[in-house]
Amino acid sequence: MNFRNTSICRGLQTVAVALALSMLVAPQLWAESSPAIAVTVIQVKYEQRNQLIKNSGRISQKNEMRLAFKTAGLIAEITAEEGDEVVSGQILASLDLEEIEAQQKLAASNYKKAAIDLERFTKLHAEKLVSLQVKQNAQSTKDSAAAELQIVNFNKKLSIIRAPVDGRILKRYVESNELIQAGLPAFLLASKNQGSVVRVGLIDQDVVKVTVGDPADVFLDAYPSLVFTGTVSEIAMSTDSRAGTFEVEVLVADQGYSLRSGLIARVEIKPLSSNARFYIPIESVFKAENGSATVFVLDKETNTANEVSIEIVAFFLDEIAVRGDLKVSDWIIKLGAPYLRDGIAVSVVDRSNY
Repeated sequence: MNFRNTSICRGLQTVAVALALSMLVAPQLWAESSPAIAVTVIQVKYEQRNQLIKNSGRISQKNEMRLAFKTAGLIAEITAEEGDEVVSGQILASLDLEEIEAQQKLAASNYKKAAIDLERFTKLHAEKLVSLQVKQNAQSTKDSAAAELQIVNFNKKLSIIRAPVDGRILKRYVESNELIQAGLPAFLLASKNQGSVVRVGLIDQDVVKVTVGDPADVFLDAYPSLVFTGTVSEIAMSTDSRAGTFEVEVLVADQGYSLRSGLIARVEIKPLSSNARFYIPIESVFKAENGSATVFVLDKETNTANEVSIEIVAFFLDEIAVRGDLKVSDWIIKLGAPYLRDGIAVSVVDRSNY
């Protein structure tokens, strides 16, 4: 009886060991015998491209000047209208000069009297009839009168607004017979020689890609069939405190057309300093989250899929620019990625280049 029980126990142990071994071996045998997953592959591209930076703005003139009177007064005459082409030195507007001319006569009279007094006291001092202090006081009075006359003459000169450069009147803010305060703008003048510009705001990730001299295409709704060429002419070194963007100025070639200030413009900047990137089809991306993603690279020797982590740099129409542990010779699995895992066997049914 005891011998029999011992034999039964040994038999049960042998069966248990066999079952355990079969459970360990069965998944491996099943994996080896399971069919490879059909996939399509495509070779990665490694290129240096001009990644377009797009934004919108308004046409303005490179050099726009607000012209004003130096002194307050009544506007006597306006000789320029909005849209007028003007030349350097041309009179645009003038104040009524009656008051300032009276001040000029008074200052001239004071200067003349001070000059005569100085001459007389200089002679008296030479004859030792007055002290040196009297002569010096006369000199100070003459100098003060000369300064007053210079100020009045200067104010009279700036009671007439003249065009400082050749250009176009963009805006007129005043009317004849209107009383205007000193310093308030009367005209907005655009310099003819500086050209037209578009100023756009770029975020920090874009502005670091742009350098002065980069080419750009400019599209205007006013001329829908035309593409105007542009060049980055200035890049701000600090952000606009309100928008938090960096202002970039693009100088636009007018190509013989009248580019009025205020026209809506769409700008596409083409940075020349773009870095070389890997480009892969967007269908090949698997598990994308927060700028990171996974792709599968074909191991051509073992016909297996190897999982590789990448960082997404930019999205395009049907592909993405990425960074990661990729090589120029790699073949990316384009279709079939959702059914894959690292190291799984695959069967390539289509292989193509970009």
